[in-house]
Amino acid sequence: MNKIFPSLLFAVSVLIAGTAAFFSVRGIGLLFVGSFLPVIVMASSLEIGKLFAVSFLYRKWYIMPKLLRLYLSIATLLLIIITSLGIFGFLSDAYQDTKNKVTFYDSKITNLEFKNQSLRKQIEDRQNLNSKQQDNINVNVDRYKQIYDDYVKQQNQTKQTILDKLSVMDQEVNMLKSKSSGLFSNSKKKLEELQAAQADDRTKYKDQIDKIDQGVQAQYNIFLDKVDKANNTQQEVSTSDNLLDQIEQNNEQILVLKESVHDTDIGSFRFIAQAFGIEVDTAVKWFIIMIVVVFDPLAMCLIIGYNVYVHGRASPQSQHVIPTKTMSTPAVKIKAVKK
Repeated sequence: MNKIFPSLLFAVSVLIAGTAAFFSVRGIGLLFVGSFLPVIVMASSLEIGKLFAVSFLYRKWYIMPKLLRLYLSIATLLLIIITSLGIFGFLSDAYQDTKNKVTFYDSKITNLEFKNQSLRKQIEDRQNLNSKQQDNINVNVDRYKQIYDDYVKQQNQTKQTILDKLSVMDQEVNMLKSKSSGLFSNSKKKLEELQAAQADDRTKYKDQIDKIDQGVQAQYNIFLDKVDKANNTQQEVSTSDNLLDQIEQNNEQILVLKESVHDTDIGSFRFIAQAFGIEVDTAVKWFIIMIVVVFDPLAMCLIIGYNVYVHGRASPQSQHVIPTKTMSTPAVKIKAVKK
């Protein structure tokens, strides 16, 4: 296990450093799209140089010149910052793409919900119109019925007047019939004369009664036609099934769009943002910052850890530093012996 661990440590450190370098190089390349390939080559070479600079600083810290040590330390720190900024840019750009998709989905959901509100308003307006129209229809039907009843009442009065006249005629005839007795009575002749005199009036009255009955029937048919037309108008206005079908279709599309939003990473961050009472952009920003803080620095620390594991702890003795004073004294003694 002790022999395998250094290899695993080196592989993990290179993997993390390589992943960080990929994100950083990609992010820097997106910043300079006009010269994408040259920037990729430059950023990649800097990432490789950073790895060797960290190893070189650890191994030769005590024997390298101070100016070189200062420069490599500052350069490494700046490269870590550049890599972190590149990672931040890459992740921010990826988040922005996802946010644009979610914004597009949200806008479509908003439009569909607005359409549903408009359709529901139309249905409500139609229902109110149907209710008002039904009230108007009922009023008109009552008015038509009142007109018909008044007409029938008037015609019945006229008819009753005619029937009264016919009844008087019938009474006159019946009175003569009751008086017609005896062989030499002239009542029979008077009866015939009365019937002949009443014949024209009876015919006229009968025609008037027939006209009254026909007029009543005609007015009844007109009344039924008006009621049927009013009911047909109400039936045409009350057709709102197509609007309900459109609302159902819009709800299905809204459900699909919400599932698409849920499938994105922002769906989970919305829950986190709501839990902490902050905006989604703020939650994502701090999440990216936490990734950036531990990403490339962790890779550099693992590189140093690999060097520690393989070469031991860095110290002046391990790097074979010989003090200058100890070297000068033996040299003088050797010269003295030769003399």
